[in-house]
Amino acid sequence: MLNIFPGDPDWEIQTQRLIAEAAYGGADIFECDRAAKQIVPGDFESWHHQWHKLGLQVEKSGRKALQDGDKVTARQRLFRATNYYRHADFFLPGTDARKLENFVRLSKCFKEAIKLHSRKIEQVQVRCGKEVYDGYFCHPVEPVSSPGPGVLLLGGADSLAEELYFFGGSEIAERGMATLILDTPGRGSSLRLKKIYTRPDYEVPIKAAIDYMSGRPEIDPDRIGCVGVSMAGFYAPRGAAFESRIKALVLWCACYDILRDIYEWYPPIQSQIRWILGVKDDAEARKRLLDFNLSGIAKKITCPTMISHGVDDMVMSVEGARQLYDEISSSDKTLKLWEGDHGGAIHCNYDSWNSSIPLMFDWLLKHL
Repeated sequence: MLNIFPGDPDWEIQTQRLIAEAAYGGADIFECDRAAKQIVPGDFESWHHQWHKLGLQVEKSGRKALQDGDKVTARQRLFRATNYYRHADFFLPGTDARKLENFVRLSKCFKEAIKLHSRKIEQVQVRCGKEVYDGYFCHPVEPVSSPGPGVLLLGGADSLAEELYFFGGSEIAERGMATLILDTPGRGSSLRLKKIYTRPDYEVPIKAAIDYMSGRPEIDPDRIGCVGVSMAGFYAPRGAAFESRIKALVLWCACYDILRDIYEWYPPIQSQIRWILGVKDDAEARKRLLDFNLSGIAKKITCPTMISHGVDDMVMSVEGARQLYDEISSSDKTLKLWEGDHGGAIHCNYDSWNSSIPLMFDWLLKHL
């Protein structure tokens, strides 16, 4: 473990996440280190100020590179600025106006960056009843076939579609699979711009996403997979339990009961969960979260399933992953519990992506 914020496990785990994404263009470890050293310990305003300042600096240098005709450099810097802005507002309450301002800025940086990318990444929208979800369709780098496999990549309680590109999205596309990254209810633009809050019956938005993917000419509708990251370790199983078109499921952390396995397990996330639920107090959150569990549902999952979870995960209880694994009905299921000195034991295996990402996504490709 890097010790950029010794003594503050919440700051440390979130910065581990940012640094993990450096390998995929979402940060630079030395930029992160320099910014972190300017932050006053325990001061959330200082946290926001320094990371936001870094985002401004990197965005400005990216725009200068674009003016000079250096498109690759501009793209790389705009990508990093995107993620620094996201990191800056992580601990701001949902009611803080800067949270929306940061999102608008980072989304603009990301959209400008993908226009400079050699890989084709489309801005897309998916309709679900009266709701419309914004996201990105990442074309496979070298398609394994035409049409080929497609993957729905879902984030958790605090992720954005833009971040998920650095959080596995590029690696799925690298393996020849088309990738849909979508701001479903309670996340990203759906939450911030449209007030679309999360819901227990996540199979409904997932069905809409699978409908969209099945209509894409690049995707074989019989070869669709789903990946759930962090709290989407609850969302994705809901989809797989009710949607037979999902042929393989990967859970990058798994959750059986959000109230027990996340809300009560990791109190620092409670205000975030209240925000994505659209509730005002703890009592209302607890009442709403009673429906966010997989009791009687996990057994309906019959597709091949891979779960990757760290035994020392401070954000999501490993017991939820074990219970979900035990109740899944699929005869082809794997539970990888990471422990020991080789990394991977923390949330989303941040300190061992060079091992956990190939494990999950090579497995996914073989099953699609």
